[in-house]
Amino acid sequence: MNLQDYPLHDLGEAFFAMTTIEDADGYFFKGLHRHDFYELLWFTDVGPGQLHSIDFRDHPIARNQVFLLLPGQVHSLEQLNKRGFLMAMSGEFFERVIGNDMFRFPGYSGNFSIVIPDQGLAVLHTITGLIRTEYAGAARPVILESYLRSWVLHCIELYKESSIPQSDPRLQALGELIEAHYRKQRRAEFYAKKLSISAKRLNELTRESFGKTISQMINDRLILEAKREIGCIDKPIKEISYELGFSEPAYFTRFFGKQTGYAPQDFRKRIMALDH
Repeated sequence: MNLQDYPLHDLGEAFFAMTTIEDADGYFFKGLHRHDFYELLWFTDVGPGQLHSIDFRDHPIARNQVFLLLPGQVHSLEQLNKRGFLMAMSGEFFERVIGNDMFRFPGYSGNFSIVIPDQGLAVLHTITGLIRTEYAGAARPVILESYLRSWVLHCIELYKESSIPQSDPRLQALGELIEAHYRKQRRAEFYAKKLSISAKRLNELTRESFGKTISQMINDRLILEAKREIGCIDKPIKEISYELGFSEPAYFTRFFGKQTGYAPQDFRKRIMALDH
């Protein structure tokens, strides 16, 4: 994935960093960018009509909403009219401490988000206070690990309490298969065979859980990657089309236009305008 045109924020040698949204350096809210780390955002207060752009989709922000951003995701966020906390964790730290809990969680889809209900706020504020105190003091990894895992597990449990029952575990495997093969494999039969079920049953499962067919899910992943690549302003559309598995650039242009309503070049102009 070629995303060099987007500024990359990194943690350097640190494994963890924390600040309030309102006190953070304004540099980190400038234009479209990406991270080489995991980032948790908790908006404890927001003004009306506030949005958070993640992978070119605008997400309304509610008071006490939590977002998890993954490494490599392209996002932008205005700093004004928001209060809350920002916690950044290196990939190794997050995946070792929290990854098993998060990645086994059926609600995890790459954009985990939850609005914390009133009954969950006291615990989350308490744990956040402990994290802030430890980070400002000795910053002992083993203590921060314990607090951060508790913080995330609290969010997961609240999500489970407020959501529908857990989905078929095969759907998590499907997500991993799509991620590995979406550039070359577009047919439902390929994924169904990997999961040892019929294509008809697989489509039933995806419709029940996501409201989409397997083809729509693959198309969504292709479009997401296409948008990321088109945002790399110096990369030719022809090159992008071949990398995404299209035999001819014209096929890619038609596919992208049907899915988004934009020609690739027009979408690139739109992204350039958003970034300035």
